[in-house]
Amino acid sequence: MIAGTLQTDPRSGGVKKSSGVNVLPIVAETWSEVRDNSNNDVDWLIAGYDKNSKTDITVIFKGSHGIEGCSKALPDQMAVFGGCRLKQNGRFVTFFHCAEGTSPMQRGRASMHKNGVLNVLEGSDCEIDMKPGITEETLTLPIISDGGPTSMTAAPVPRRTVPKSSPSPTPPPVAVTPSSDLASNVQALSISVEGYIPYEQ
Repeated sequence: MIAGTLQTDPRSGGVKKSSGVNVLPIVAETWSEVRDNSNNDVDWLIAGYDKNSKTDITVIFKGSHGIEGCSKALPDQMAVFGGCRLKQNGRFVTFFHCAEGTSPMQRGRASMHKNGVLNVLEGSDCEIDMKPGITEETLTLPIISDGGPTSMTAAPVPRRTVPKSSPSPTPPPVAVTPSSDLASNVQALSISVEGYIPYEQ
C-alpha cells in the first residue's frame, strides 16, 4: 500500500511529489485486530522499517496490556509508528516515536513518512506523545468534540468590562423672566441662574 504524503521538492520548481512510503498490508490487518474490541490478545501495534528498507513499513511488535504494554516494547535506536486501544474508554490513539540514538537520516526520513503511515491506522481519535514508561493513567488526552475532529479545550477569554461613566450633572434650569424698567418704560429680560440678572440696554 503506497501511502505517501505529498512533499514539495524545491528543486522541482514547487511540484509536489509523493514521499513514497510503502505501508505493507500486514499493518492494516494488524490494526484491524487492535480495533476489534472482542480481541483481548492484541490492543496495540508498533510498526517500523522492514529490515534494511528505507520505504517499506511493517509490523515489528504487537501485543496486549494497552499503553503500558506498548510503551515497554518500544525499541531502542529506531523510529517507529503505532497505535493503541485504550482500556478505560475504548478510544484509539496513534503515535510516532524516535528513540534516543536514532540516526539523523532515519529520524528525518521517518518524520517525512509519518503522516503516510498514520493515515493507514484509520479510526484514530488523536495522536499521543508515546515514550517508555508511560501509562494510561499518566497519559494526557485532548478532548474530542461531538461529531468533530480532535480539539483542545482552551481557557475562556476574559471579557473586557468598560466602566460605566458617571452621568453628567444636570445643569440648573435657566429662567427667563420679563421685567419692566420703570425709568425708561422699556421691557428687559432677566436671565437667572443663581438669582436675577437684569438686562441693561
